[in-house]
Amino acid sequence: MRQSKRMGWGGPREGAGHPGKEPTKVVRLPVDLADAARRAAEARGGNASGIGAFLKGEARTSASAPLVTASVACGFPSPAEDHLERPLDLNELHGIGRADVFLVRVAGESMIGRGLFPGDVAVVSKATQPRNGCIVVACINGDFTMKTYYRRGNRVKLKAENPAHADIDVPEEADFQVWGVVTGLSRTF
Repeated sequence: MRQSKRMGWGGPREGAGHPGKEPTKVVRLPVDLADAARRAAEARGGNASGIGAFLKGEARTSASAPLVTASVACGFPSPAEDHLERPLDLNELHGIGRADVFLVRVAGESMIGRGLFPGDVAVVSKATQPRNGCIVVACINGDFTMKTYYRRGNRVKLKAENPAHADIDVPEEADFQVWGVVTGLSRTF
């Protein structure tokens, strides 16, 4: 490494750089996902924090557990050992590992009426076409939201499932894109 003859120039300096930032990595994304992420970052003045809610995940093919096919009563015990089926792989069940599936952590309380609570992890499929009444992850003018999707003609309404939150009537001139449809949910207690 060649050092400059001027003092203080060249080489690493203590305290230099962006403190407290996460390391970055170049990754391949489908073009539509990369373009939407870029638009979202530009709409936020270059800050990509809006897409930071998308989780880093890794599919493990060995993550499975025995599946009991008998119904489990919430009152009296049931002899479930007689009803064991092949192990259930939760990655397979939710499509984790497919290129069209991503995870997003739920923030806010606008969807509690549909059973989505802050901290839950939603499984989202980009391959599933939105239809009236489904829950979508959408980007409106660079802001991400999760709401119930309704379309009538050219008009799109994103319905909050909590009366304390307003619905969103998407203006025709808005930069609007549905990123995917929520197909599953994970919650820990």
